[in-house]
Amino acid sequence: MSEYKKSMDIKDLKILIVDSNVFIAKMLYSILEAFGIRNIILCHTLEEAEKKYYSDEINCVFVDFMMQNRSGIEFIKTLRTKPGEKNDQKLPIILNTGLTDMDTIFMARDAGVTEVISKPFSPAQVLSKLENAVNNPRDFIEIDEFIGPDRRRSRLNNNEWSGENDRRRHNAN
Repeated sequence: MSEYKKSMDIKDLKILIVDSNVFIAKMLYSILEAFGIRNIILCHTLEEAEKKYYSDEINCVFVDFMMQNRSGIEFIKTLRTKPGEKNDQKLPIILNTGLTDMDTIFMARDAGVTEVISKPFSPAQVLSKLENAVNNPRDFIEIDEFIGPDRRRSRLNNNEWSGENDRRRHNAN
């Protein structure tokens, strides 16, 4: 099983793209290739993606939300709960979606997604989400109800909860 690395040059990544929309998939492939990533696997069905995932060592997965009747989320849950021998369940997973309503975002978060990128996306957004997912991993949580990156996001320079308002300080007593 590959060990999830905290810091990795994106050019060294092996990326799995799972998207039934050929145009979007090829566009994402071209964007990643333009950033120097040469090891990219492109799948247009979940069955094909599952075979590749279990047979190849992967460093990051981009998956579309709308795969076969919105089952991209179920695929993500499978990757988190049944990682196989070649891949770590902490693997960064980036959800591509044209739906950015709160229900979709919560569903993705609760499935264990590392990042969400909304369509249409720019090369800069792809790079930002990829670098953040790979090089700034959140703590990984594994409990009965949830497996994935910590759903809470810490904010840098956020003084709102410091001092007397710091809830962690009050909970420690």
